[in-house]
Order: sequence, then C-alpha cells, then structure tokens
Amino acid sequence: MITKEDFIRIEVHLDEYAKAKQLNSKEAKKLLDDYFDLIEQYFKQINDIDVIKFNELENYPVVPMNFEERYDYMIARKYHFMGYSQMKTLKTELIKMNAAYQIMQKHKF
Repeated sequence: MITKEDFIRIEVHLDEYAKAKQLNSKEAKKLLDDYFDLIEQYFKQINDIDVIKFNELENYPVVPMNFEERYDYMIARKYHFMGYSQMKTLKTELIKMNAAYQIMQKHKF
C-alpha cells in the first residue's frame, strides 16, 4: 500500500536535484521516473483499478480536475522543473482527495 511517506522518500532527493538545477541528470531522471510511476500506481490503488482508462475517468471516485491534461503535461515535461512541480501538486491533491473520499465512505456505513 502506497503512503505519503513513499513519495517523501523520493522527493527529498529530487528536491536537492531541483535546487542544483540537475533534474536532467541520469540519477535524477531515474528518480523522476520512479516518482511518476508511484503517482500512477497510487492513482490506480485509490481508484481500485489495474489500468488507467482515460475514457472512463468519470467513473473513478478520486480524479482531480483536468487529470488527463495534467498527466500529458507531466509526461511531456517529466525531466523539467515544471513537470516535477506538477507531479508534486498532483500527488498532494490525490492524497487529500482520497482522504476526503475515505471519510465519506466511512460515514455512509
């Protein structure tokens, strides 16, 4: 099960590369790939799916606004500061939205 701490472990290192303007380095690219993969896996986990189907986003319980456009933006700029920044923002939104969704589910029962 993916937790916020899993993201933080990678962010600590990526933030250092970002400060040094080295997100395009071989080491940072590996971490960015891992971070992006973690976001994808977390999205699948919280929505209880195996594959992200963009034509079915409206059926998933936890989907941030403009998810598909933001996903495409992150892929196109994965190794740039703005892509990394968008990943961090999306990760935060997913965690908060999932927490709210989980609370609503508990109150339904």
